[in-house]
Amino acid sequence: MQSIGIICEYNPFHNGHKYHIEQVKKIYPDAVIIAIMSGQFVQRGEPAFISKFIRTQMALDFIDLVVELPQFYAVSYADDFARGGIKIAQLLQLDALAFGSETGTLSFDKKIEIPDKTIIRTGASYPKIMSTGLKSNDILAQSYLHAKDELYPILHMIPIKRYGNEYLETHLTGTISSATAIRKNYFEGEDITYVMPYAHLISHPVKWDNYFELLKYKIISSSVNELKSIYTMYEGLENRLKKVIGEVDTFEELIQSMVSKRYTKSRIQRLLTYILLNIREIDVPHLKEINAVRVLGMNNRGRNLIKNIKTTELITNVNKSNKHHFELEIKSTEIYNLISGCRMTDFNTPVIYKNKEIN
Repeated sequence: MQSIGIICEYNPFHNGHKYHIEQVKKIYPDAVIIAIMSGQFVQRGEPAFISKFIRTQMALDFIDLVVELPQFYAVSYADDFARGGIKIAQLLQLDALAFGSETGTLSFDKKIEIPDKTIIRTGASYPKIMSTGLKSNDILAQSYLHAKDELYPILHMIPIKRYGNEYLETHLTGTISSATAIRKNYFEGEDITYVMPYAHLISHPVKWDNYFELLKYKIISSSVNELKSIYTMYEGLENRLKKVIGEVDTFEELIQSMVSKRYTKSRIQRLLTYILLNIREIDVPHLKEINAVRVLGMNNRGRNLIKNIKTTELITNVNKSNKHHFELEIKSTEIYNLISGCRMTDFNTPVIYKNKEIN
């Protein structure tokens, strides 16, 4: 096994992620490990806790190569999230994909079929999928398997049994705790240094609340037709948003006014992220194209891997000549930095390089 990918967010990088990588290395000690990592906005429709550049720095003591999962895929529902990650794995010619799993197996007790795409995009499918009894990581694993069969059948799949508390657990439970719990407890002023290797690197942390006024301005200043053009703005949601936006004072109030049995919190948060980033339905075919891979960080082994990839354009430094590949990623960083105050951009932050071997 030469190269193993991990589709991830590292939001932030914590001991559970370290454990996951260690388990992969126990099985394949000589493999190069590649993180296909989300950028400034993540899959549940939230701004990342800390910048993608800082998360790259955190990961590089354990990962050989960090590349960016394109922003559109990073903030998409599970099936598109998986397709984006598998497509990057294909472009990098990876041998395998390792992923966390509650069951630690590829043989799930309750197989699920991908529902009709229209149903998925309206947000109605996730409660149905959850009703099968599968938990978050195994649901995502199903999406990886479907995407692999569709896009890259030769990719070997390595499930790693998840260890520690549940994905959405909000309480710290020992040295391995969920990213959700870490973020919540950090903002509440609790000590989180014992649950992640590089807590001292946390800088300019943010959450959705920090972007609420910017989002509110965007909704108020947009016409109904402009809102209607936003990706996944279906079934009159634009009218509902226009109605409630003047009645709410916080992001949580906005969410509560929009969530229903049909529309989950994650579904609504992704929609609000599309508004913030101005991702329109008409833009989606272009955004789904992946013509180059952005390298965020690497060590010696990662550098040697990308030297041998001749069929894919790998970008280590964004500039005027190649920025057209990363328009949404650049815009997302600019919007993210408006509120976070982080000064690291796609233009002034070259590939992060650690001149060391990974044990």
